[in-house]
Amino acid sequence: MLFLRRFPVASLLIFCRPYGSSVTSTSSVGIIDLIFSEHQYMRDEYEQLKTIENTKELDSRARQWIAYIALHGHKEEIAFYPKVEKYLKDEQKGGHHLIEHGIKEHRQLEKELKKLAEQSTVTWKQIHKSADKLMHHLKEEENDILEPLRSKLDDKFQLVLAQQFNDAGRLASDKPHPELSRKPEKAPQDNIDVGLAEKQKDL
Repeated sequence: MLFLRRFPVASLLIFCRPYGSSVTSTSSVGIIDLIFSEHQYMRDEYEQLKTIENTKELDSRARQWIAYIALHGHKEEIAFYPKVEKYLKDEQKGGHHLIEHGIKEHRQLEKELKKLAEQSTVTWKQIHKSADKLMHHLKEEENDILEPLRSKLDDKFQLVLAQQFNDAGRLASDKPHPELSRKPEKAPQDNIDVGLAEKQKDL
């Protein structure tokens, strides 16, 4: 049985890492390029959905798309946003504001994804609503957070963050949770609690 004690996020990320693993042995891709690659996968999958004519296949692929997007956002909130907020010191938008806005957009997107996931058979109307929210968020995050961080995070730190981001995937939920906190200081632990609770049910 999995007991939902509250551990510091950093401790949980170390705990869930396979024994003997290291940043250099698991990946040579830094966090910025890793997140960009996941963003591109979401875009590419949306384009692939448009080509599917079989209803059952569309339904299956759309649900995989939902899970991938939800997991990605939760990994960011656990292992990326908290680590980079202090490096985002834009004159007009401080780091806390940018991260808070990013989480707010996650929740808005998850609201649409949850509606889509709850349909007995996915509809294109709801897929489009989800995609509109997704594309808006990806563009903003890339312009306001990812690109500015390129010159501020050295290669070694980027590799460390990439490993922690991947580790967070073992803790986070792959289901939309629009009810989670929108506050940067609460969102990481909320994500871990929900993710571990879901994994406990699956045991």
